Amino acid sequence: MNSTIESIRVGKWVVIPRLNKIQLASSANVHVVTPKVMALLTTLIENRNSPLSVDELAQRVWPDRVVSDNSVYQAVAMLRKVLNEESDIDYIERISGQGYRLSTEIDVFNLDSNVVDKKKKTHAYLYISTLFALLIVLLIIYVFGQRQQNDLKSDPHFEAISLAEHLTKSKLPERITKAKQIYTEVLEGSPEHVVAMSGLCNTHMALAIYGSLPESQVDALCRPLLFKALELDSNNADVLTSLARLETLSRKFDQAKVYFEQALSLSNESPMLWHWYGRFHREKNNLDKALDAHLKAFRLAPNNPTVLRGLAYTYLNRRDLKNARKYFERSVEIAPHAKHIALYQLDFYLLNEQRAKAYKVWYERHMTEYSRVYPLHKLSHILFLLSTGNLEEAIQKSEEIQITRQNVTSFNLYVRAGLKWYQQDKQGAIGLLKQRYLLAPEDNHYAMPYIMGLYQTRQYSAAKQLFEKHFRSVSSLNRNVNEHVGVYLLYAMILKKLEQGSKVQEIRALIADHLNGSTKLDIRYQPFWYSLNEEPEQLKTSLFKLLDSGWLPDTNDNIFAIEMHSELIDEVELRDMWLNMLNTTQADLQ
Repeated sequence: MNSTIESIRVGKWVVIPRLNKIQLASSANVHVVTPKVMALLTTLIENRNSPLSVDELAQRVWPDRVVSDNSVYQAVAMLRKVLNEESDIDYIERISGQGYRLSTEIDVFNLDSNVVDKKKKTHAYLYISTLFALLIVLLIIYVFGQRQQNDLKSDPHFEAISLAEHLTKSKLPERITKAKQIYTEVLEGSPEHVVAMSGLCNTHMALAIYGSLPESQVDALCRPLLFKALELDSNNADVLTSLARLETLSRKFDQAKVYFEQALSLSNESPMLWHWYGRFHREKNNLDKALDAHLKAFRLAPNNPTVLRGLAYTYLNRRDLKNARKYFERSVEIAPHAKHIALYQLDFYLLNEQRAKAYKVWYERHMTEYSRVYPLHKLSHILFLLSTGNLEEAIQKSEEIQITRQNVTSFNLYVRAGLKWYQQDKQGAIGLLKQRYLLAPEDNHYAMPYIMGLYQTRQYSAAKQLFEKHFRSVSSLNRNVNEHVGVYLLYAMILKKLEQGSKVQEIRALIADHLNGSTKLDIRYQPFWYSLNEEPEQLKTSLFKLLDSGWLPDTNDNIFAIEMHSELIDEVELRDMWLNMLNTTQADLQ
């Protein structure tokens, strides 16, 4: 590499070859690597358009020595560990049959001082222009805001309405009930008070979340109020938002769209408008638009628990579990008394004894009313019954809802497959999972249960073929291990059954490098890791520790969880002991 170059930008990193330093551009985080690791990086930079084989890397990085392939693997692993820090992409790709190269998704360029100065000046001009435009916008908002405030203050019910709005925001049932009383009293004296009509509807919605009002009654309570309010003021954004919400929950999307478009033409500053607009897009599976809307709602109301839950579920639908849990936990911290939390948490976390007990309490109190608004949850409950070992009741519930006569959706097929598997109809279960997969054969989410089913029915070659089609970055060992340990372990288990030991060893090395240091493997993955490493004593210990932790086989996550764990134990007597302990735990929850 040109010795006059002081520093190079590689993605989000600044590389200083002369000092063996790799520094995060946006912070003071600095890694000092060994000369050979730096030599490996500069070699990959020089040849970033062409993959280099292990032999080529050995010759270029260690020109005066003969080194083993393992030395190259270790250097690549060390470099990956640094560059992949806080990143969703793998900076170093492994191209099957060709070797390693820098990812084509990252930018690489020399850092020249003149270019940097010009960029700084450009950024300064942009900053000043943006600031000026922002000041104008704020001035306009202020002027219109003052007009609106003056109109509100001229309202003879201003004090009562403002108090009711404040009480509704508290999220406490007794305060919301007081707000409801205030709005009702205002309407008794002024039956055409639009703000009071809208506010009264908001209290019904809030009491359905935080109080005892059944959600199924909200529509009937709100519609007359909102339609009358709309007749009196067709340009009230709050009224339009509430109507759009009702139509979204009723799945009348065309009418909901009309209300949303009209409301958005009047206001861009309502967090609940953006929240429900996001929910509208989420219901239609437009996840990019949903995320954009929910983020706008969050920026306007970062501590509103309803807004936070909407954002959390959007991230969950996008398979971004880290952010989904982050915003869900924030919503619980702010409003721990929301009545459906025991239900919600099963979407964000795997089932265990504690969550199962909380869900059973919720089920007794709220399931009848909840299922009137969200009938799909009856399918979810069948999976819960399977997870807690209650097959007989699961079959009974499936017959009550006539599960085989329902519309053939992905979730319907998944639940039916779970029932078949637990009834020991293995081929029937795999057939349903294949049918489900064919609904969306390009979707990884649809592929994974089918792959697991093929593995459990010993169709290892088919499982490998399908896995490598859908998870190329993992099968080529280019995916960051951090949040994909379980996927790597499954691939290694498939390869082990096919006696492809060389690649299994590469996966072991990747995971071992990930665990080098303070990183601890999740307890649910430990048995598979010890099985892969052929450590039988550690394997046995980890399986029983798993049960002691309160673990339950979450059928919503994995139909085959019981078999995948129990079949790791070769000794029949020990396996039966493990299964009996699990059965005892499940029986306590029935």
